[in-house]
Amino acid sequence: MIILLMGVSGSGKTTIGGMLSKKMGLPFYDADDFHPKENVAKMTAGIALNDNDRAPWLERLSREMVSWEEQGGAILACSALKEDYRRVLVSKAVQVSWFFLKGNPQLISSRMAQRKGHYMPEELLNSQFDTLEVPKHAEHINIDQTPEKILQDIMSNLKNKKAVSSFGIIGMGVMGSSLALNMAEKGIKISVYNRTLQGVEEDVAQKFVDANPDMKGVLPFDKLDEFVESLEQPRKILMMIPAGQIIDQQIARLLTFIDKGDVIIDGGNSYFEDSAKRQQYLKGPGIHFVGMGISGGRNGARKGPSLMPGGTSEGFALIKPFIEKIAGKDKDGKPCMHYVGPDGAGHFIKMVHNSIEYGEMELLAETYALMRKGLGMSTGEIVKVFKKWAKEGADSYLMDAVLAILNYEEDGDLLLDKILDVAEQTGTGGWAVSTAAKYGVPYAPLTAAVTARLISSKKAQRVAMAKKYDRKAVEIDQKEMLSSLKGAYEMGRLINHEIGFSLIRKVGDDENWGLDMSEIARCWTSGSIIQSSLMEKLSGVFKKANSLMESSVLQQTFEENATAMAEVVGTALKAGVAMPVMSAAINYFYGMSTGESSANLVQAQRDYFGEHGYRLANDTSGKVYKNNWNKE
Repeated sequence: MIILLMGVSGSGKTTIGGMLSKKMGLPFYDADDFHPKENVAKMTAGIALNDNDRAPWLERLSREMVSWEEQGGAILACSALKEDYRRVLVSKAVQVSWFFLKGNPQLISSRMAQRKGHYMPEELLNSQFDTLEVPKHAEHINIDQTPEKILQDIMSNLKNKKAVSSFGIIGMGVMGSSLALNMAEKGIKISVYNRTLQGVEEDVAQKFVDANPDMKGVLPFDKLDEFVESLEQPRKILMMIPAGQIIDQQIARLLTFIDKGDVIIDGGNSYFEDSAKRQQYLKGPGIHFVGMGISGGRNGARKGPSLMPGGTSEGFALIKPFIEKIAGKDKDGKPCMHYVGPDGAGHFIKMVHNSIEYGEMELLAETYALMRKGLGMSTGEIVKVFKKWAKEGADSYLMDAVLAILNYEEDGDLLLDKILDVAEQTGTGGWAVSTAAKYGVPYAPLTAAVTARLISSKKAQRVAMAKKYDRKAVEIDQKEMLSSLKGAYEMGRLINHEIGFSLIRKVGDDENWGLDMSEIARCWTSGSIIQSSLMEKLSGVFKKANSLMESSVLQQTFEENATAMAEVVGTALKAGVAMPVMSAAINYFYGMSTGESSANLVQAQRDYFGEHGYRLANDTSGKVYKNNWNKE
């Protein structure tokens, strides 16, 4: 805990800080002592500091505060006149109790006139009052009373203060509990809350704390009001609960206890349009709402997830110091966290992320199916090929997952062969498909990935149809096919990402979100389910191009692998192996790289039966023509 006494020069910060230090046995520091000599010289000469002067000073203080907190706490006297300055001071996520020593200019001016040996001259007082932004989340202490009474007021406030945690998490499921451990390990004091359902969910938060005795600074609650009271203001509350109506119900309950300026964060997989509505609704009571996509699963949440926050920029600024600490790190050590944009932008990006994830998973499944069923390869042989591909640049989190699955045996048998071939889904893939249709974005390959899961759910019908439509094996040259298959797999991945990012670009432009595709890709390079070497490459590509197919860097790769993909898809279909994503991907590529398509016949048919009209290729005016196609 850092007790920070703020206010303009002459408000008594040093005097009260010294008295408070003796009373509490905590070290006292005066922020003025940390100014570089250049700043001291300017102030001594009667020259007011500007923000550039203050920046290194504030940054140094923020680092010092981390050290002081680790050593048991401290008292700091610092003017902290502007909200931006205060944000820098807490940018390392330390817990601070703010006290604003408040007085009128006349009183403080008279005090400064009596001071000796201080380099801040009285004539700079007006500039300090001009700069001062009165803090919203600090205890205001009037200084027109004795120092002893001021000390008494501060001690009384500290004694009665219930807020002891910097961050709160609601929902102790897999993700919530993993994020809580991540935060605690980073030194963030947190409160955790889980609802109570008699006989179903009881003492969940307490059991979580009991199961992790080595994690310090975690307080468990099963009563929402006590949980909220334990959080310092402005409160920062992360909900890790299922998407849907339960989110609105939890928000309604929170509104009973929280205050204006607090932040509610939805870390689940909510639909982005719902998040936009929630942000708008919470503007009324003055609550900041952040819809934050989180990727990485249990392991990512525990060790460093990819974070995609959207919503109010003010709310993001308040939570940034905390989520930066727990985010995964890219190859340069930068947090894989990026403020995406307003409204539901964060959850929109997570939705597209999951859509690409669907495509990547299905692409690996199709490749595996062709190897095992079409080429007759053993799982051991498949593992060797996948490992070779990974070393050659096809490595990814999902590839690692597949390798682990193909190596896992239970009672001497491959566990994978015992798993029912029905793939479930949470809904984000379907949302992406419907959003693409709404915004007019071709989405066939990733739509095919969603469709493949839907088909897998029809187990009984599939078994029956397999007996009815028995397929004969077709002999395939394994060596030749494996060479083409690697190129087809690489092509499929490029198309998956091209399509996902095309949706990001279109929606971002239409909604004026100002999305940065390079930053989005960079944030998916670590902690994300779709992290890969390819994603690192794409982050660079998107700095120079809006589309992967338009990129000169990737042109040769597309040209070479298109032929390989066409050969693979044709051979696989002859062998009776379904390749929905690869088939849709090569059709997408050929369709998008065809200058003159058969769509003219489609439009002519529309005019034939519906009189919808058509435009002529050599008529740039855009005039619509109609024709009587049945000449009698």
